[in-house]
Amino acid sequence: MVDHKNIESALVKVIKVAYSQGTKKYDKLGASYVNYLKTLQRKRDPEDHVRYVAKQRSPNEETYNERMADFKDWYNEEVYARRSR
Repeated sequence: MVDHKNIESALVKVIKVAYSQGTKKYDKLGASYVNYLKTLQRKRDPEDHVRYVAKQRSPNEETYNERMADFKDWYNEEVYARRSR
């Protein structure tokens, strides 16, 4: 089962990849994930926060697909191809 520690480690990996790209294109992506990570670490009940954010971010398939289309612009093709598997 996925818990907040798994999500925290995934956020760290995304941040590292975003900043390793070395272009300004990924600054917004890295900064947004750093904010997600800091918020998660500050919460008293991280598991509850993870469930809340998941419901807010992807309440249905249509919203999920819209968000993935937005993220595709931030990722390079190699990273996005790994993400969509």
